[in-house]
Amino acid sequence: MRVGFGRDWVDFVVEGDDDLYVVYLIVDRGDLLYGWTVREFRGSSGERGERVRVYVGLRVESLEFHAFRGSLRIGGVLVDVPEWFEGAKGSHHTMELMRGLEYRLVKSGGVDRELIGRILELFSGASVRVLLVSVSMEEVSVALIRRFGVEVLGSVSVSVGGKGEEDSLDRFRRSFRGALVRVKQWVGLVGPTHIVVVGNHMTLSLVRGLVEEGLGGLGVPIIYFEQGEGGLAGVYEFLRVGGDVLRKLNLDLGQGYVDEVFRRLGLGSGDVAVGVEEVRRALEFGAVDTLLILDETFKELGEVVRGLAGLALRTRANLFIVPVSSEAGERLRGVGGVVALLRFSISS
Repeated sequence: MRVGFGRDWVDFVVEGDDDLYVVYLIVDRGDLLYGWTVREFRGSSGERGERVRVYVGLRVESLEFHAFRGSLRIGGVLVDVPEWFEGAKGSHHTMELMRGLEYRLVKSGGVDRELIGRILELFSGASVRVLLVSVSMEEVSVALIRRFGVEVLGSVSVSVGGKGEEDSLDRFRRSFRGALVRVKQWVGLVGPTHIVVVGNHMTLSLVRGLVEEGLGGLGVPIIYFEQGEGGLAGVYEFLRVGGDVLRKLNLDLGQGYVDEVFRRLGLGSGDVAVGVEEVRRALEFGAVDTLLILDETFKELGEVVRGLAGLALRTRANLFIVPVSSEAGERLRGVGGVVALLRFSISS
């Protein structure tokens, strides 16, 4: 995303889905957003008219980010419109951000360049899209993994039961080839940068050649990862154990950090802080090594959480935003959405 800063504003150009997520994180209710949009022009008598392209200023009231549809809709009240656009000022409007257009975001309290810079840094690898293909002898489950979350796309049943003279393995291979047709459709739909195929040792040995035959010509690198489960259960297992594979692709959902939080909580060692007040106290002591914030909490608590994030950056703590649509995010939500791994215990 291309950005330019002023004292109380930041100009940006959206270039991809990852940029939409960054904008979602940095825009707050009450901000002013300027940019081109399409609005229906009504005459003085109120009759419906043509839709026109117009440059407006919008006071933000709501945001709707749809990660896997690749859209960000920002709703609010029009506060700045051309003079010729009669009756539009003060009315509600929704802008859907478009790629390639420049927008200006104005914040009355000033722009926190350091925090925005850190968010840009955190999601610089968000354009990595991993199509996870989890294979068992009963089903093939497929998920899309991105920096801002995980979406299970679906599952296709496969069969090992023989028909007539066809033995069970031949039946499986034929059924698996059929499942790969659907996987190819998902590849075309989401445009992954990498394909990761997972399953147990026996299943991967059976399907590797078939995967290369069916998907190898698509020009997408294929990685194989052996684990205990395949199918839908294998998707969730990979999210727990496949962190090293994802990190090598510059994709980290925070699973390792969250695992460490719960390990320390289980030990009762005191070198972890949970909740806004505990984390604030730890930051004031300079004890925070890594601050973890759920993206949902980052938006809901607004200035409170931004204050914690700013303090973390000033004390050279690591800041990590965890997507709610991931296993790590679901676990983090269970403890309030804000936790910190500490350099030392501050328990009294």
